[in-house]
Amino acid sequence: MYTDLYFDPIGLFVEPGTTVSFELVSGVHSATAYHPDNEYARNRRVPRGAPSWTTGQFSEEGAFENVTFETRGTHDYYCIPHKQLGMIGRIVVGEPGGPATRSANPDGGLPDSERIVEQGTISYEAFRANGE
Repeated sequence: MYTDLYFDPIGLFVEPGTTVSFELVSGVHSATAYHPDNEYARNRRVPRGAPSWTTGQFSEEGAFENVTFETRGTHDYYCIPHKQLGMIGRIVVGEPGGPATRSANPDGGLPDSERIVEQGTISYEAFRANGE
């Protein structure tokens, strides 16, 4: 799910109870929820009641971590070492909702939650090709 300094797909729709696998393709990366309990989160961008999660930093190609999403709403996440460079992603669980839908992510652009629901998955390439 990681390539260079972006997540691919950058937008994903899942139903509650779905497990998402974050796999390192190259470099050193993490996937970390914008949850107040997580390092560098600054502000909540996951629904209230959603648990804090992080994969920790991966440095070995093929390393992966599974995260199960139960709480409905829009969940934004980031790479700890590359957050300031805009390495962020979005998962919509069941339906859009929560703090991530009320304002733009201050760390970079993300697909609209409604668009993610309509398309199911949005690749980084498609997102950038649309001028976003």
